[in-house]
Amino acid sequence: MYLNLFTVLLAAFVLVSALPGEASAAAPFNFTAGLLDKTLAASTQAQTNRIHSLQDELLTLQKQEEEWDHSITLQHNQNKEALTALSKQAKTIDAAQLAKLEEEVLRTRERYKPLLSRYTAINKQIEDVRPLKNKSLNTMLRIQATALKIPAQLARADIQSKEKAHRAAKDKASKATKGLRERLDDINPTNVQIKAKMSAVQSSRKSLSPLWSAFKKSAKKGDATGVQSTLSSMVSLLRQVNDEKQRIYKLETSVRDKLATIKKDTG
Repeated sequence: MYLNLFTVLLAAFVLVSALPGEASAAAPFNFTAGLLDKTLAASTQAQTNRIHSLQDELLTLQKQEEEWDHSITLQHNQNKEALTALSKQAKTIDAAQLAKLEEEVLRTRERYKPLLSRYTAINKQIEDVRPLKNKSLNTMLRIQATALKIPAQLARADIQSKEKAHRAAKDKASKATKGLRERLDDINPTNVQIKAKMSAVQSSRKSLSPLWSAFKKSAKKGDATGVQSTLSSMVSLLRQVNDEKQRIYKLETSVRDKLATIKKDTG
């Protein structure tokens, strides 16, 4: 049972741990002084206004992405801590209770062992001496067996009671483990979604790199059209990245809420 529970918790932990580093944060776009001087000098007023607007929007989106990265990473790490605590709580509480009941069974068996062994031995002697037809010996043994019969029955009943309590606790723990497994399974698809979205974000982020290179080349040439085009594409792509990171954060909070509910119900 504990191995199955550990396997489930480990699988959930692996998925929860899938987020790398500071939530796929990328190097910031660095608009160095004078980078756009040549371009702006050759631009119309409308182009200049548009380039400034796109530049400001890109920097704003970049700042928002940093904030999303921080929020996602913070929540993600808290989720890992919550899952670790849940794992420890489940294993420790169940193990202590079952170990105590198992120890009671062993102690009870040991306590009654001499009595039950004696009762079994006397009944065996009765069977062994039966062919001898020794009435006095047979009577003496039967008196001893009769004297031990009720204590032996009570001893067996006590042992069975302890064993029944242990089995009931094991069954209860098994059901709790199954319930926990099902609830953790409910979280796993969300973690899979997070992992898939992070992969998509990383892919989009890779697309930003050549756009940034193309932007710098256009700026170096003073190509206002190229600068405006690449800035516009970067803004559009980074906006998509932020939208996706917002969804990732919502998924992380969904995991948080589910873990909190499980902790409350099993605490």
